[in-house]
Order: sequence, then C-alpha cells, then structure tokens
Amino acid sequence: MNPKIKGIFLLICAVLIVGLALSFFSRATPIEVQMPLVTREMVDENQAAIKAAAEKRQNAAAARKRAELEMRLYQCQADSDCIIVDKDPCGCLKGPEGVTAINSSMTLEFSRLVQEKSSLAEVCPSVASAEKECSATARPVCQQNVCKIVY
Repeated sequence: MNPKIKGIFLLICAVLIVGLALSFFSRATPIEVQMPLVTREMVDENQAAIKAAAEKRQNAAAARKRAELEMRLYQCQADSDCIIVDKDPCGCLKGPEGVTAINSSMTLEFSRLVQEKSSLAEVCPSVASAEKECSATARPVCQQNVCKIVY
C-alpha cells in the first residue's frame, strides 16, 4: 500500500475514533447540578446569628469576670480586712443601700465598678440616713469570710 494512502487512511480512522468517542461521552441533555439558592437575606441572617453568638459569649465572659471580681471584693480573713465604703455616689444620703463593706485591698476595683454603674445626673437627698448601716456604731466585720456591716 502506498504510504500516502496509508497515512490518509490512518488519519480518517483517527478522526472517526475521536468523533465516536466524543459522541459516546457526550449527552444530549446537559448535566443538572443542584445547588441551594442562597439569598442576600440568608447571608445577612447568618451573619447576624454569628454576631449575636459572639456578643453572647462576650457578655457571658464579662459576667463571669464581674462575678469573680465581686466575690473577691467581699472576701476576707479577718475583721481588719474589711472597710465600709459608699457603693453609691450619694453614700449614706441615699440610705442603707448607699454603703457596703468590702475588702480594703479591693478599693480601686470597687471604685471602677461604682463609676461604671453610677449616673452623674442623680440628685442626692439633702438629709443623711439615720438607719443602722449609716449610724455611728456601724462597723465592718468578717463573717464567714465575707465582709459585712454590723451595728
């Protein structure tokens, strides 16, 4: 057989094989791919949920930290560890709820806590309370490892 004819014959066979392979592996209909539809609202809701969860974790951590601080504020070993302080800017002018007994080594932390909670617009009563916690006989004591006021 002539080499030119043989080359043409091989070329035609190769084209037929490639054509058959393409027709065999192709489909008449496209392959369906099912992907969930994600809308902008769904993305926003997901981001809001993630943000809310992060805030919740932060708030829980801050609450634990505050609770630990408040426990340390009132812990004591002896009466000499405790002092009476104003837990309200008005102090005894506000009444018994205006004072408390804390550990004397925690006054700075207690002051920060009071500043966070207090409002500057509050008006104090003009007369001091004469109740037990504000009386001249009130003194701080350590009872069951907790600072308290006795009268």
